[in-house]
Amino acid sequence: MSAQAPVWILAAPFSGASWLASCLGQHPQLYATPELNLLMADTVGELLDIFDVGQGTHAHGLLRTLAELEFGGQTDAGVAQARGWLDQRRAMRIGELAQWFTEKASPRRLVMPDSEAALRPLHLRRLLAQSPEAHVIHLVRHPWEQGCLLAAWARERLFVPPDFKDHAFHPAQIDPQIPWLRANANLERLRPAWPADRWRLQRSEDVENEAVSSLDGLCQWLGIAHDDRAHAAMLAPEAWTYAGPGPASAVGGLEAELVEPFSEDTLRLASCPSLSRSLPWRDDGAGFDAQVRALAPGLGYGDD
Repeated sequence: MSAQAPVWILAAPFSGASWLASCLGQHPQLYATPELNLLMADTVGELLDIFDVGQGTHAHGLLRTLAELEFGGQTDAGVAQARGWLDQRRAMRIGELAQWFTEKASPRRLVMPDSEAALRPLHLRRLLAQSPEAHVIHLVRHPWEQGCLLAAWARERLFVPPDFKDHAFHPAQIDPQIPWLRANANLERLRPAWPADRWRLQRSEDVENEAVSSLDGLCQWLGIAHDDRAHAAMLAPEAWTYAGPGPASAVGGLEAELVEPFSEDTLRLASCPSLSRSLPWRDDGAGFDAQVRALAPGLGYGDD
């Protein structure tokens, strides 16, 4: 039997994409990866060049997954072999690489989280061209909760992506509603191009607060087992193959919220979402932009 088309988890940053992947990755019929960032380029060579210029951790999820599937596990030696394997295939199209991972994971179905592709329409167009048969989970989180988490993370960073800042100020201010709006608006624009039965809007809060019923619904939608054994496995995301940091040469690949603890004050603030109050991360006392307030109800978030 040929490998099934993959499942993509697409979300704004700090919406729980890696965390949902860790739950689904425990299902015996699914194989979830860290963030592979495959939609950044058209060929492996272009992708490697982007990784090198970035000098960050964007390559780590891809290297960890390749080391795990092809080179005996997530070790520094396996990561080195994975780098060489990719370098030898610089001309390979990214669609071919995605298909290689799909077949390597078979008979389990591949699940790939991505918390950056939704920020850029070009990346989403690549997904539509490369994987039109895929199932897409549009994962959302309330913009208040997402904003509190992202802002707390950003305060501890020397470098914060320009996508996360309001450049109307000098110096530019961190404002998480900007990536929230951009990512979710882009995904809403993509949705009509996808068959309705292969696109699912999923709120992170529902998975967190009603784990069994939410995960059960995802399993039924994907046509996979949703019995007690499957539920028990998915409720143990800490046992996922990629839970936690990787080896020293590829420690990343997961969203920060999965590996870096938040303070009790941050979690308490995030747990009281509002669309109408002043935003705690802004210095000017402003609330959510009108575009955020207009989009939020369609994603399941009403007024207070």
